[in-house]
Amino acid sequence: MSFLQKGHFSGASGSAELLNMSAAQAAAYLCARSLPFVAGRLLLVGTAHVMELALPLERVLRTFDPDVVALELDPQRWAALRAPVRPRRGPLLLRLLASLQERLGEILGAPPGSDMLAAGRTAQRLGARLALVDLPVIPTLQRAWRALGWRERLALARELLPPLLGAEALASGPPAGKNPLATGDFSRELAEFARRFPSLQRELIDRRDRHMARRLVALLRDGQRVAAVVGEGHLPGLERRLARLSPEVMPLQRLLTLRGNG
Repeated sequence: MSFLQKGHFSGASGSAELLNMSAAQAAAYLCARSLPFVAGRLLLVGTAHVMELALPLERVLRTFDPDVVALELDPQRWAALRAPVRPRRGPLLLRLLASLQERLGEILGAPPGSDMLAAGRTAQRLGARLALVDLPVIPTLQRAWRALGWRERLALARELLPPLLGAEALASGPPAGKNPLATGDFSRELAEFARRFPSLQRELIDRRDRHMARRLVALLRDGQRVAAVVGEGHLPGLERRLARLSPEVMPLQRLLTLRGNG
């Protein structure tokens, strides 16, 4: 009988103990006690929220056959995605980002959040449980906005307003071989974002990565197979924090190659 099966992490107290650790501490703790039991039970999938990925996501999730599909969402965002009409409320930063995603989605043929909805539908067809593992969106964005200095706020306005006025140029952008929306390689853009907006990187990426990593470790405590579907920007941080658990990783670049395969 494994360490986990013996009940050392059963019940709420085990979950609380894991969630109070840092992601790296929790992963190392779980790994040291039960690596043979955990190895191969975690899949990390990187997506883009305005791309049509239903077919490759279903293929990847069916192949992995998870007990739990974890989504980069909180309950409020999940309810909003499933609502017939999406309300325009919340902090200014949320409304700006939502508008930009909608414009890009119109051009690319996929409404914002279609990747999460597709993963949720596939989970339902597979009989897998859904887990919403992200931080609440409104407090997260409010904290991020408060953390921004005036210099970063001005730089952010210069970044967001032109795409809102001309999202077509952003979507077409560089030639297809270099456009991240075509290749799925956002590494250069993510590095530039971290350099120009360190406060947003800390609040919108790093903090959420830590939280989601802890949630994923907690889900593994019962020996469940867990597939996490997250935006590509969160994949490097989660992969690094959970490296001790040897997760399988499906980056967006590889996911895109499955769109045209029969």
